[in-house]
Amino acid sequence: MLVKDVMTKEVKWAEVPGSRAEALELLRKLNASAIPVVKRGTDELVGMVTLRKLFEKSDEDQLAMLVDRDVPRISPNDKLKDAAKHMVNLFARRLPVLEKEKLVGIITVRDIVYRAIATMDLERPVEDYMRPHILTIWEGTPLKVAVEIIDLAGFRGLPVINEKGDLVGIIDDSDIAKISEVGDPDTKMSQMAGSGGDSWTWDSEARMYITKRKLKIPNKLVKDVMTKELVTVTRKTSVSKVAQLMKQNKVEQAPVITAEGKLAGLIRDIDLLRALTD
Repeated sequence: MLVKDVMTKEVKWAEVPGSRAEALELLRKLNASAIPVVKRGTDELVGMVTLRKLFEKSDEDQLAMLVDRDVPRISPNDKLKDAAKHMVNLFARRLPVLEKEKLVGIITVRDIVYRAIATMDLERPVEDYMRPHILTIWEGTPLKVAVEIIDLAGFRGLPVINEKGDLVGIIDDSDIAKISEVGDPDTKMSQMAGSGGDSWTWDSEARMYITKRKLKIPNKLVKDVMTKELVTVTRKTSVSKVAQLMKQNKVEQAPVITAEGKLAGLIRDIDLLRALTD
């Protein structure tokens, strides 16, 4: 299977010369955390601009000064496993696809998981790729503390346990965003965009780290806002089955549980890409 078989071909991009406001508006429209940037009047890729960079340098208006020009690129005729290897090694959730220096598409982790791995017969068990050592959050943790834990962990969300150590839910940035207030329209966009919308091919990801200091987090506990209806798998669930469950439920991660219902680890969509690179 090749990159062109699963990549997103209808790509929207920002242009240089251009402004920060124009890029921010496009990110809002696409429900994305990063977009390609091309030279105005051509399809030549300049680089990528991220929502994080726009907020980190909020005093810079020229888009050209905000573009990350050193980004990995791939060809539509490259093998899919090569794209997966790049993403795993660089921990990148998206790669621009170029043909003769022209931007012709973008490929994301979700493209590969939903359009490739979910359709294959990859029977290796998820225990070969899951993360057995993970952080968990107690259901009685104050929400303000949970925000810091999630951010420091570098995960979009974490499993929640009760006082007995049983898995009772999962909490992520979207759960917190739904019940939090934010200071201004741009910050609100950064919080509320990004989980499970129709634009899944743009591979939205966690945004809470951008403006957590501006969040007005209510005095609630994790158990008050966590997601209780979980998509779980076992150690022996096949890679392709996990991918199918992620696609059906529009989730990026799933707790791995034992036969007794105890938490054994966590599997993320990007972890599944390793099944193509082995």
